[in-house]
Amino acid sequence: MPGLGSRIASFVEKHSAVRPLQSHAVGGQGHEDASGMTIVVIGGGLAGPAFARRALTLARELGVDIRIELLTRPSCNYCAGLVTDVSLKSMKQLYRLTIPPDVIKETINEVVFINPQEWAAIPLLEPLTSVLRTSRFKQQGFDESWVENVFQDLRSQANFNVQRDAKVVNVESKDGGGFKITYERSGAQLTLDADVLAIATGLKSIQQPWMQKFVEEYGYRPPGLMDASVTEINTTKATHYDLGGKVLVIDGVIRNCIAAFIPKGKGWLTVTGLGKILADHDLEVLFNHPRVRKYIELDQVIDNLRCKKICSASVIVSPARKFCGDSWVMIGDLTGYGRVMKDGYFAALQSADLAARTILVNGWSESAFREHYARPLRKLAFDNRLGMWMFWFDQKIIKGRFGTYLLTNALREMRGDKRGGMITAAFRGLFSGELSYKQIYALFTAGTLAHGIGLHRKCPEDTDECP
Repeated sequence: MPGLGSRIASFVEKHSAVRPLQSHAVGGQGHEDASGMTIVVIGGGLAGPAFARRALTLARELGVDIRIELLTRPSCNYCAGLVTDVSLKSMKQLYRLTIPPDVIKETINEVVFINPQEWAAIPLLEPLTSVLRTSRFKQQGFDESWVENVFQDLRSQANFNVQRDAKVVNVESKDGGGFKITYERSGAQLTLDADVLAIATGLKSIQQPWMQKFVEEYGYRPPGLMDASVTEINTTKATHYDLGGKVLVIDGVIRNCIAAFIPKGKGWLTVTGLGKILADHDLEVLFNHPRVRKYIELDQVIDNLRCKKICSASVIVSPARKFCGDSWVMIGDLTGYGRVMKDGYFAALQSADLAARTILVNGWSESAFREHYARPLRKLAFDNRLGMWMFWFDQKIIKGRFGTYLLTNALREMRGDKRGGMITAAFRGLFSGELSYKQIYALFTAGTLAHGIGLHRKCPEDTDECP
């Protein structure tokens, strides 16, 4: 019979998990000034197309006639890509979409957590889906597939248009309200007039000149960021490979860094670094770690980088400020209000839905956005601060004797525990994205106290499994 800790963990995971986004009927009439409006969406990754689809769907439900112009430009989105079960269910329930089978590279059922002293294999209750973000090397990417599927049933509508390979060069306000967007396409400079502007260009756009100008004029303050890195590795030359269905999370082996090995099907492996831009010698250290080599043996790893480099990336650590105003709104990563270090896909889908509902039902004034868009997103503020505190605390205790002792023994006791107790559930919540940081913190704390007073079983130090 499961112990008290296991029963508590099971209850929390069953009844307190993050719920998928649902499609609720809006009812009533749309905003009185919505009919005849034009919304220009800049950004064709995940959030921009999701917003366009939701806005058009809601407009039909409300009997409102709107027009949407979407400007998208191909770019190399960072290689990492793990879609949680809650995101998959949100895509299906709210957007009526699924991921095509050819885009799915791997189904992840287990996370192996490794620190300098110990390790534990943590089974996931719901799988993670591994994808490539951008189509490259004859591999289908999620972003391009998402755009195609989002608009599959919208192509014939006269009130929707996609401008592909459109490079935005300027955004300026018009007399009387709205915006004029200037962009380049096929060597020509073109313009669009917008009653409402939705910007979903992601973190990489912050340094672009037109965005810098927008920041100066409208007071938008981008989210705080932490260094990260990512690269793709060709594993066809590995002499040993046992990563199928598993993600490795490696904490503290590289100073001030949490690394992850994410398999992407035959011959593909994504390596990410959180808290640091990994260098070549860091990869060598990771791949030569004894526990890592039990899962993959690949010599001369630097010679097997798909793009011949390690790309720098960014991870949100604090929210943006003033991310909406009269007739304009930031969507997705640009709000900084996804769950930090967690599921960016879910955050994009959520902000897209909230923004579309606000515009069609409540209007697009700054006060409407603050009340019906920003306010729901800001409910994540405390939880995100707690998540960042836990990250920094982890980086500190990994160096201290007492913290290392607790974590080492906790990991040792998790080995062989198929469902697990409170500490196992806390780790699983970190990786699955299905628990809030408040719940994870509570499970960690309670599990650590239980460990401290000897309520957990002991595992022999020289064995890989509990008997």
